Amino acid sequence: MTARWLINAVLAVLLACAPAADEHYQFGQAETAVASACRMPIDRTTVRAESGAILETWEVSLEDVVTDDLPGEPAFLEYRAAIERDGADLRRPVRDPPVTDSEEAAAIWRNEFFNNDLVFDGGVGVVEPISCLDALLFTRQAVRVSQLEKPTEFVASVLRRDAADGTRLLVIFGAGSDMFVPRGWYGTDLAAEYVNDEWSLWYVIHNHTTQKNGGRLALGVPVPSTNDVLLNRALAEQLGLDSVRVTNGFYTFRASTADMSRFRGPP
Repeated sequence: MTARWLINAVLAVLLACAPAADEHYQFGQAETAVASACRMPIDRTTVRAESGAILETWEVSLEDVVTDDLPGEPAFLEYRAAIERDGADLRRPVRDPPVTDSEEAAAIWRNEFFNNDLVFDGGVGVVEPISCLDALLFTRQAVRVSQLEKPTEFVASVLRRDAADGTRLLVIFGAGSDMFVPRGWYGTDLAAEYVNDEWSLWYVIHNHTTQKNGGRLALGVPVPSTNDVLLNRALAEQLGLDSVRVTNGFYTFRASTADMSRFRGPP
């Protein structure tokens, strides 16, 4: 069984949606960006772009993203300001109960709640304030599609390699303009090519989008879903994935792939 076959098979189970028309950030309450040491690289390579979906890469020095600053882009600042206005900037988000109108749905949510408790009560992995690089990834999608008007997910693979001038990071970023990243735009095949070229797959990160808490906003829970668990296990087995992250623009979950053995996948 090849790495590509297994990962594609997992993705086929997780995703079935097609990309929609391209959209761009329009919320626009903040007029200007804020000066910050946490900045997106100017040079990015578009691998593919079609019907609202994008797959792109960029390189950055690890040293350049080791800063306490966060991005100063209006799309990121307005998202965080809206969450804060609703008092929703909580490490463990509070949201409306999910709809469980079938035994299948109830079984899925039992496993989701188990994973949430494993992180917040069981101490598996860490949930910490978002870092510069992870915030840049979140901002990249927020600039494309407003995370307040139309919440959407991205997925990124962060690879690393030591060089004469320090540690280099390579980012493979995939996203669409619907809720979930469309099938075929995760960039895992591209990550496999870089792994074969002596890059190591440091971590894979994606975001969980906003929810509702009554009439107010709620952050997405920064914990791998049962489907995330399935995909990350495949990436660890086939590409040597080192760790996993899930962010919501405020907090990021981080754990080694060894810790993922304690999480539940789909029932």
